[in-house]
Amino acid sequence: MESVLLDSSAVIAFYNSGDKHHKKIVADISQTSAKFLISTITLTESMVAAFKVSEKESERMLQELTRGFEPFIEVTSQIAMAAAKLRAKTGLATPDAIISASASATGAMLWTFDKALAKAHNGSRLIGS
Repeated sequence: MESVLLDSSAVIAFYNSGDKHHKKIVADISQTSAKFLISTITLTESMVAAFKVSEKESERMLQELTRGFEPFIEVTSQIAMAAAKLRAKTGLATPDAIISASASATGAMLWTFDKALAKAHNGSRLIGS
């Protein structure tokens, strides 16, 4: 079974019906039988809006993410070093470099709405294009 690592932009759009990319990511996810993964960096970025609402909302969101994507891809020293190398080469922001390195380390295809990340990660899928 193919594995797909979702970038934070994709996860945030998936759980936010008001996001301009929501319908696209929901449709794309429903059309594949791939196993979906996320990095712990995506976990962090996806939880921010929930924490702004309340502790109860953050608990609900964590349950959703856990149900959909656990086990989360931890930032190992191997992933950290690969991210540093990628960041030095491309200028990607640290979270994006970690997400890219996480996809590479797990052999997963990376799905993202971020053009710069898609360009920097060989074999990624720029959603919506």
